[in-house]
Amino acid sequence: MGRLVVRILLWFVPCVAAWYWLAPAADGLVASGARVLANLVVKDVVREVEVASGLVTFVTAMSVKGQAGVLTVDANPRLFTYGFALFAAIVLGARARSAWWSLPLGALVVSLVAMWGVAFDLLGHLVRSAPEALHARGVTQGTVNFIALGYQLGSLVLPAVVPAVVAVAVAWKEIAPPASDAVTPASTSVTPAQAGAQAGFPPSRE
Repeated sequence: MGRLVVRILLWFVPCVAAWYWLAPAADGLVASGARVLANLVVKDVVREVEVASGLVTFVTAMSVKGQAGVLTVDANPRLFTYGFALFAAIVLGARARSAWWSLPLGALVVSLVAMWGVAFDLLGHLVRSAPEALHARGVTQGTVNFIALGYQLGSLVLPAVVPAVVAVAVAWKEIAPPASDAVTPASTSVTPAQAGAQAGFPPSRE
């Protein structure tokens, strides 16, 4: 197990570099998915999405009292996609036979997690900055509580936990400790006198 941990740590640094280099390619996909999810939770809350310089800007259909124009919210997808580096490091460090084909699977899983995180980051911002506007759009207290839960999961739990769990599942054959060898009890010979004594009979006198 110690060697496995060392290999994962050695892989982690290059995997972080690869993630940082490849992350911008997923920004558009994450932004589109987050827009769909946000509009499912609060109907038609997002009008447009812009992606530039590593940031996603959501143009909402809401306005804040005392401010001109509609409300825009910026989100950073990389706050939610770093789990890919962890996924890749675990799979490659474990020397899983399925390592190479499982990397696209990890990218898909991380993208879905990032969609959730970005969407609820946006919705959480709206709850804090424009609660009256949300109420005017028919958002109930139950929906607000769901947004709060989704925000906590999306920012604190899912980005790290889900990639790690999926990586362990993919590489489980290589990570799981080997089964211990079965121990065969030593056979013992019992004399007739001993057998009788064990059964409760008195020893014979010869």
